[in-house]
Amino acid sequence: MKKYLSIIAIMALATLSFTSCGNDTTDSGSTQANVGFYLTDAPIVKGYQAVNLDVKAISYATSADSTQWVSLPIDQSVVEITKLTNGKNLALGNVVLDAGVKVTQIRFVLGNNNTIVLNDGTVKPLNVPSGYTSGLKLNVQSVASLTSGYSVIIDFDAARSIVAMGNGNYSLKPVVRSYIGANTSYVDGYLTPVKEAVRVFTVTSKGDTISTVSDTLNYNYFRVSGLLSGTYTLKAQNLKTDSIYTLQENIPVLGGTNVHLSTTDQPLVIPEIN
Repeated sequence: MKKYLSIIAIMALATLSFTSCGNDTTDSGSTQANVGFYLTDAPIVKGYQAVNLDVKAISYATSADSTQWVSLPIDQSVVEITKLTNGKNLALGNVVLDAGVKVTQIRFVLGNNNTIVLNDGTVKPLNVPSGYTSGLKLNVQSVASLTSGYSVIIDFDAARSIVAMGNGNYSLKPVVRSYIGANTSYVDGYLTPVKEAVRVFTVTSKGDTISTVSDTLNYNYFRVSGLLSGTYTLKAQNLKTDSIYTLQENIPVLGGTNVHLSTTDQPLVIPEIN
């Protein structure tokens, strides 16, 4: 029987796992490296209270042998994915690899017990198309050499993965990306007004976006993670009107170095709402 994460288990996991996961440490001079696997979410914007994912199995391949798939030891469980935003991550498992070996691919497999909770409290099953039953294969973004332990982030975009069907049912077509935390950066800061949550997202010159939703319980804090080196524009979307406006342009990001754009004393202003 599939087991659900109880409230107590989630609290315990939160203590251990809802943390920044840049590098998993390895003793200096060691010939082996600890590699942690973490799950996070690009946020639900509106329409849903919760999305519960039945995480069935995860396997990975490495630069040492791209044809050999290894199962990650995990306990199959149902995870409420929408709580994992703004730097919060859920630890899935840990392995030890030879130093310098990279995880290059991941196969992410979901079970059949996926559900969505609508704003009115209605629980609906999320049907996974048959083509995804063998798992979704992900290439792990990585640009730098690795000589110590590191974290592999599996970023599940729940908002883009849910498809409303015409008959009132919902389908789950997973939109997922994966990257090595040590090779990427995040952009963070605070917004005003502090009680108005917005969707915050970065845009590259190619139009690629990565997003989050600001946290009104923490001075409207936002953190957009998994950014490779480049120049970004930061934008915000009003959740009430869907209007989009620019917060800051020409933000230089160097992979592995984080960018702090504002503080609680000097927050970025949400123009339309302010």
